[in-house]
Amino acid sequence: MEHTSRKHTTLLQTVLPIIWCLAFLVLLVLQTAGQSNPLVLPTISMVDANSNGLILKGDRSAWERYCTKMDKVLLDGTGQINIVQVGGSHIQADMWSAELRERFQTAVPGVRGGRGFIYPYTMSKTNNPYWYKPEYTGRWTSVKNLQREGTQELGLAGYAVTTTDPSTTLDITFRGDIYPGSTFNRVKVLHGKANQFRVSAWSNDTTIQMETSEMESYTEIQFDRYMDTLHLRFDRTDSTQQQFTLKGLILESDDPGFFYHATGVNGASTTSWLRCPEFSNELALVKPDLVVFSIGINDAHDPDFSTDRYLKNYEQLISEVVEAAPNAAILLTTNTDSYMARKYPNKNGAAVRDVMLELSRKHGCVVWDTWNVMGGKGSIAQWSDAGLAKADRIHFTRAGYVALGDLLFSSIMDAYGDHIRSTYRP
Repeated sequence: MEHTSRKHTTLLQTVLPIIWCLAFLVLLVLQTAGQSNPLVLPTISMVDANSNGLILKGDRSAWERYCTKMDKVLLDGTGQINIVQVGGSHIQADMWSAELRERFQTAVPGVRGGRGFIYPYTMSKTNNPYWYKPEYTGRWTSVKNLQREGTQELGLAGYAVTTTDPSTTLDITFRGDIYPGSTFNRVKVLHGKANQFRVSAWSNDTTIQMETSEMESYTEIQFDRYMDTLHLRFDRTDSTQQQFTLKGLILESDDPGFFYHATGVNGASTTSWLRCPEFSNELALVKPDLVVFSIGINDAHDPDFSTDRYLKNYEQLISEVVEAAPNAAILLTTNTDSYMARKYPNKNGAAVRDVMLELSRKHGCVVWDTWNVMGGKGSIAQWSDAGLAKADRIHFTRAGYVALGDLLFSSIMDAYGDHIRSTYRP
């Protein structure tokens, strides 16, 4: 009798994961009945569907850890996954990353997650993502990682703003079709370390309880319920306090699911992101499971582009990720195709791809070959003709960024399917 019980237990241990996997696939099918299936490639004639997969030349252990974490979220409905995408103008606009965020957060009902890291770009007098609206008071000066001086405070945002006004405010409201994923019950306000002002939150609803904890480089505010709007005050409380530097916000929740953090700086290159000495420390605060680097388009447009320098810069960025999150996986997206001065294709796209494949071999990074997926050299012209890219033949329209998001998401989920098949094979 005892032997039979052990056999039944072993059978359950074998079959149960398979049942969960089948249930997950059924959920995907049912959910996509009312929307386009993210596992089916967008119908774009110039896309090379055969290139739309993840490439891994080296050690697979980091990627397998990430997939195992995906198991818990997608199959068990427990835990949280933090993904951070870093780049230039493609990411600052938060359209490519917004599509990925939406796809992950709606993959399985009940495991949406939350918003994660945001920066109030409006305070730096630059374009802000549509999905959230910052409104502020006071006079603020801005610095970004394209500058050579004054970048000693920069971190995860690649931007920072500073005020000397004794009392200022910042309000954040959300809008758009991704709004349901923006509620939070905890926020980390990232700021400078030295003699900073008091940070506090307020609400017109006097029944809301808040608990504030002050750390050296951030202030954490815990709410007793989920919020959909954030009201902050920054107040000088001591005559020795000369200024306040704001570096970003991390909106957190206790819900299971995905947090897709996006951080981009218009015009930023790998050199720019290496001017952010607090990048690793602030990246650690979001506890990333996967870091997606989409940096290279601005490097490749430099007349003095060097593959050796580009490789070394990326290796330093990879080391900063390892310092912040030793168990995180890293995904590199090769450059989108682009033109130089709108006249002729950028010849450096293939060189960037070669560097990233070398990084995959050396450091176990996963690569998504955006350049070949788009159709290779000169393909941005076809994307432009199709209304998917802008006339500058560098940036994309909203529809183009949505297509990139769907293509990358389908690649990630296809690779995750390989993990499922190999892990839970009877």
